[in-house]
This record gives sequence, C-alpha cells and structure tokens, in this order.
Amino acid sequence: MVDYLSSGFEAVARYNGGSNAGHTVVVDGERYRFHLVPSGAVKGKKLLIGAGVALDPVVLKEELALLKRMGTKPDVLVDGRCTLVSPLEKEFDGFLEGLRGADTIGTTMMGIGPAYAARALRMSPRAMDLFSRRFDFGNMLRFYRGVLGKRSDLGQWLGLSRSLLRTRLGDVSAAVRAVNEKGGAVLFEGAQGTMLDLQHGTYPFVTSSSTIASYAPTGLGLPPSATGRVMGVTKAYATRVGAGPFPSEHKGGLADSMRKVGKEFGTTTGRPRRIGWLDLVALKYAAKINGAAELALSKIDVLAKVRDPKVCVAYSRGGSESSDFYRFMGNLDQVKPVYQPLPSLFGADFTGGVPAAAKKLMELIEDETGAGVKLLSYGDERSRTVEF
Repeated sequence: MVDYLSSGFEAVARYNGGSNAGHTVVVDGERYRFHLVPSGAVKGKKLLIGAGVALDPVVLKEELALLKRMGTKPDVLVDGRCTLVSPLEKEFDGFLEGLRGADTIGTTMMGIGPAYAARALRMSPRAMDLFSRRFDFGNMLRFYRGVLGKRSDLGQWLGLSRSLLRTRLGDVSAAVRAVNEKGGAVLFEGAQGTMLDLQHGTYPFVTSSSTIASYAPTGLGLPPSATGRVMGVTKAYATRVGAGPFPSEHKGGLADSMRKVGKEFGTTTGRPRRIGWLDLVALKYAAKINGAAELALSKIDVLAKVRDPKVCVAYSRGGSESSDFYRFMGNLDQVKPVYQPLPSLFGADFTGGVPAAAKKLMELIEDETGAGVKLLSYGDERSRTVEF
C-alpha cells in the first residue's frame, strides 16, 4: 500500500521499528523485501529514516545493495539521532528469549528490543555517536560482556557502520520541513500493527516501539500537527506472527489453505503466520486509537478461495458480550469470538469490477470503524488495487 500511495509524494519517511519489520513490494512479478528502507524505494522516492527507528547498519547496507542491483540509485537520509543496533543486541535478544523458557514472546532476534532498552538506559549509541569521541563504546562492551559472559569485538561492525553512514546522516525533521516548504508532501510509513504497540497493544506480546500514528511526529522530530491524514491498512482476514492472544484464530486445513494462498510467511523470519477471521472488535479499536479516517483493505482475493467466510463482531467471556476491545484487554486469551457470516466471495473475479459481496464487507467495516475504505487490493501486484 505504501508503494502504491507513494506516487503522490516526494519522499517516504519511516518513523519507528527496525529490521524486525518486513515489507514486501511486488512489481511486474518481481518481489522486493525491505526491512529498514521505506517501501517507496521501488519508485525511486527520497527515503528518510527517522530518529525513532532502531537502525542496523548491516541490514541497511544489504538493502542499499539490493536497490542498486534493481537499477535504482537510492537517495537515503538517516537521522543522526537513530538508535543503533549492533551484533551485541542481537546476541542479547537470543539470550533473553532463552531465559523466558516456554513463555517466549516470539521475537525476531534482530536485537530491536535490547537496542531500545539500552537507549532508555542511556548506554546505546546514536548513529551520530559513531563519529564522536564523547561516546564510550567500552562501557557498552563491558556491560554485554558481563551479561553474556564472553568477550566481544565491535571493530568490524564499527568500521562498516562508519563507512556506510558517514555521508548519509542528517536531520530528517529538517528534510521533511524542506519538502513541505517547497510544496511537496511526505508519506509517513510505520512498521508493525497497532496490536503490537508497546503501550496500547497485546502486552507483553508486542514489539519494542510505538506503532500507532501519533508516534509519527515524535519518531520524525515534527510537531503533532504534522500527522495529517491517517490511513489504516488491514487485511480482509487476520494474521499474527509469534506468540500472543488471537481471539479469531482458526487452525487446521482452512488456515493452511489461506496461509498458502495469501503467502502468509514472515518476511523477516520466514515463520508461518497464524491465521484468523477478520476481527472487527480489534479493527475498530485500532482505527479509533490511530484516528484513521480512511482504510486500505488488502488481500480480499484470499477470501475468494474460501467458502463460508466469517467476521468477528464481538467477544464473549463469562456470559458477558461486548465489542469494546479494552474491556477484555487483560483477558484476551480467555474470550470467545462472536461471529457473523459474510456473503460468499468464493470464485469471485475482481478484474471486471468489485463484486457485490466485497462491497458488503467494505460497508460492514465502514459501519463498525467509522472509517471509509478508500483502497482495495485483490493481489500482491501493485496494479491490482482499486481506488474509491
């Protein structure tokens, strides 16, 4: 969706998360997977990586090399205030997950959580600290040596990071303002979904940064008024990677079939995603908390391969039923979904127009969330998108 929308923007700016994110863009049959660079990369947009991002220089180098192989000369600016992710945070990530035993969160092991935690402890380097004598990398080494119980060397990583970022660091907030002052627009791209937000998601099974729209100005160094229009993106069904509550999850042959048709395997980890029916209770919560007046509905073609589709319209627990997500937030693993059948889309062909059954689903989503469905995609190709 970001790739599709970026046509009307001069630049695309990432404001949160790190290489634990996986964004896939398909153009003319070619599949491009990004983790750090904004998804406007395929269209050759100016790419901005904001201060709220946890930056892994190794991953960034790989993605810049990919863009060059594509024939694109990437115009990337990295904010000098980004938190850096080193090999030590990745090792620590695995160490922490091991300590959790059977209660693992399902982290991607990309070191994002430890990097943000180290930033809060004031011992993680910013990107600009690579070129400052004031930051003591020795303290960082001593800490991880004490925790992990082995000696580590950052020499190679420091060399790579300095070489890569020396000419790419700058003030992303100033770059956004400069585009605006010239009459251009910037598209803000987030990573991970609302339910993975550190404060407002299904804690503790969440990511390590804020994923909601109101964090965009903070992550980019802009005033709150800079948020502008907010468009939420949702699939026509629900997915989740890793552990955590998932009220509308279904398993077995149907889930396997939808996973295969929808290519539901994590872009970063390759893990199979868990599959469920669209959860309007969670979607309404997400739309409200983000202030989304518009929605993009993706992968509706997957429902065309499914008989008797459903949608979750409420939760039930202990004889009590409600569509208020917050009411059950502390007991999501104990609720039962209340389903409403959907008109069948089985065998639908979207090339001749949007089928009536799809329009019914769109109307139901709009009624429940108060947000209008403005984009509909029926395949992973950029061209398979309908505007309303």
